[in-house]
Amino acid sequence: MSISEFVSKWNATHKRFTFSVCEIPVQGRPANVEIRYPAAKYQKFLSTDTWNELNNIVEMRSHHTMYVATNEKLFKRGIIEIKIASSNHNYQDRFVTSVLIWIAEHFFPQDNED
Repeated sequence: MSISEFVSKWNATHKRFTFSVCEIPVQGRPANVEIRYPAAKYQKFLSTDTWNELNNIVEMRSHHTMYVATNEKLFKRGIIEIKIASSNHNYQDRFVTSVLIWIAEHFFPQDNED
């Protein structure tokens, strides 16, 4: 499944975290992905420590093919942009989808209010 297909299916069934993907024209490889979420809901969670943890884990879990490009200020306001090194020899679509799922379902606190 391509990243675009994953994003379309995800956004159709999830409202709390939404993804947007930008692809390289003609080649169709992903260049970056953006994430939006309700910052007010996670106000107590959005700290410098969690920001640093997110940066480190995204890079590690993606096998050094994804890098958080937004700053901490945007993170605290419900925006994350991640650059994707899709031309690297070790890039795989499954790394991107697994990192996005991990962020939305495991990194951020879960609750039963939704």
